[in-house]
Order: sequence, then structure tokens, then C-alpha cells
Amino acid sequence: MGFAKLNVFISGIDDPCGLDDGEWRVSVYDCDGKVLEWCGKKYGNLVAKCGHLEIEDLPPGCYYIKAQKLSRTTLPYPVAFTDGAIVQAWCEETNCVKLFASSLHRSGYTFVRAVRGLTRGKVIKPEIARQVERAIKPVIEKLPRPKKEFELGHLDEIGKLVRKRKPKRRE
Repeated sequence: MGFAKLNVFISGIDDPCGLDDGEWRVSVYDCDGKVLEWCGKKYGNLVAKCGHLEIEDLPPGCYYIKAQKLSRTTLPYPVAFTDGAIVQAWCEETNCVKLFASSLHRSGYTFVRAVRGLTRGKVIKPEIARQVERAIKPVIEKLPRPKKEFELGHLDEIGKLVRKRKPKRRE
């Protein structure tokens, strides 16, 4: 059987085009959301030095990749997480993914927007959404804003597109 090779690169925090030069921990998940385990090897918590990890013996398949960084050097972020990536790893091919390490500010802001959406969709009551927002806003305000405005700007753009969309008529 031909293994797949996977190269994982990790951006700097809030720097999508850059590479982090620190140490991260990468995990490869199967389609059931469990850390991949094959032939006695677990593909979780793998060390990625200088924002890079090469896995040379990945069984072919579809995987979900994420990374985290626990370090005093990431302050004001003592912990950092990447967005996830899906990779289809093919036999005897090199596959590359880049994981984006977003700011915690973006994560909090995205969460607040999701809660507002649940209210609009009548999944939760407005009072619950207000309680959540009152609780999390002081935390978000203490975090530095993203260095690159696209982290939040794209959310505004999506909001504009959704508001422009006209609901389909039911017949």
C-alpha cells in the first residue's frame, strides 16, 4: 500500500500568509471525529516545530486537521488554536494544508454573531442571547483586535450578502 505524505503548515496568529515559528501540536482526526489511530500509532498531539509538520506514513483517506499551541510566548494568548482543514490524502502523493491561527478576538466575535443568528432563527429566546452577549463582550473587549481586518471584515461582508438575499416563495 502506498502511504500519503502530509505537510502541515501553520500561520502566525492573525497572519494568514505568514508562518508561525513556534511549536504547535497537530492532530489528525478521522471522519468520526476521533484522533486517527492506525497500526499502533496515534496521529494526535504531534509536534510541529517552526509551524511545520511532515507526516510520511499517513494511510490514504479523508481527514480533519487542527492544531493548538500552549505557550507563554503567545501572550496575550496563552493558548492558540487553528481553524480546521479537511484533506483528502491520496496514495503515494504529497498533500499540503495550511492551518490558520485566528485571533481569540475573532473567535469571540464569531460566537456572538452565531448566538444572534440563533435568535433570528428562533432557536433561542432574545433574552438568552442578550445574557450571552453581556457575558462575553467584556472578554472580547480585553483582547487585542485582529492585526488584519479581514478576520472580522469578511463577517460583515457575509452579513451584507445574507441581507440582500431574498427569501424564496413557497408555493
